[in-house]
Amino acid sequence: MFTDGDPTEQTTPRQYLVKCDGCSFEQSADGRDEAATIGNGHHRETNHDVIAVEVPPSVTSS
Repeated sequence: MFTDGDPTEQTTPRQYLVKCDGCSFEQSADGRDEAATIGNGHHRETNHDVIAVEVPPSVTSS
């Protein structure tokens, strides 16, 4: 597969911030799968709704 993106972008997992709507829970995650695992686990424990927000690379590299 060919892409026009930066080669380092393909090897670096995207960063996500998993946040809870019902409490103060926040946790960072490397990649979508880890964010889903964290969010699903918190939802099972608390029955709170969670969201995962992708953190732009410019925020994490400063």
